[in-house]
Amino acid sequence: MHSPDRIPLLVSVPADRYHRAVKNTDQPTPFLAFRRFNDPELQHLCRLRARIGTRASDFFSGDGLPDRLVRALAARRALPIKEVFESFEFFERVRRRMRAPHLADLCCGHGLTGMLFAIFSRQVEHVTLVDRRRPSSHSLIFEACVEVAPWIKDRVHYLEKPISEAVSELPQGTSVIAVHACGKRTDACMEIGIQLQGKLAVMPCCYFGMGQQIPQAVVEGIGRELATDVHRSYALERAGYKVHWSAIPAAITPKRRILIGLPGKKAPAILTS
Repeated sequence: MHSPDRIPLLVSVPADRYHRAVKNTDQPTPFLAFRRFNDPELQHLCRLRARIGTRASDFFSGDGLPDRLVRALAARRALPIKEVFESFEFFERVRRRMRAPHLADLCCGHGLTGMLFAIFSRQVEHVTLVDRRRPSSHSLIFEACVEVAPWIKDRVHYLEKPISEAVSELPQGTSVIAVHACGKRTDACMEIGIQLQGKLAVMPCCYFGMGQQIPQAVVEGIGRELATDVHRSYALERAGYKVHWSAIPAAITPKRRILIGLPGKKAPAILTS
């Protein structure tokens, strides 16, 4: 696999696209998965790092599958509250564009985001979760998911290995997602998506040390995080992808931008010069 360090430089970036990117980033973003949290009085709960517990039934009391899943997670104190919202809100923003028989959640950690596709997306027949180490929380989350959605039991598989070694086990056309894959791992996940000629969606984080290939004037003008994601977007377009941006609500996390890449008619190329 080629190193993500070698993503080509942005030589010419139209000013109007920078302006649109900044404008879209600054727009208020509503909650889609759990719309009751558009109430400003409740939004402080969404960023809590404490594990979700039985009090969740006060806020997730509905009969629908999403509320029942959150209650099952809460009964097991399976993961932090913040990560529940990150997974659900990311899923709501990319679910229609990631439709494919096979989906891979790379650098997945506990894997909740990928499992949401197995639960709610009929077009996704199999989900592969990939990370170097399977955290103990995964078994609790999988147990909760199977409790409310038993049909996913044989549709989710966890590969405990580096993503670079897992790519050979993923079929061509696999959709690839990565939520908060740290730093250059996001670029590695994007590269795998392109190798597989599939759709991809990433929500980056940890920009420290990123953007070394970007002109310093650009970094100083719009900030390292935005410059890095604009750089990534142009690299995806050069690889034959149509790029869309979205975001989850700022009440959950400041690292909320989503880059969505859809293969174009031209054959994708690796993100290198």
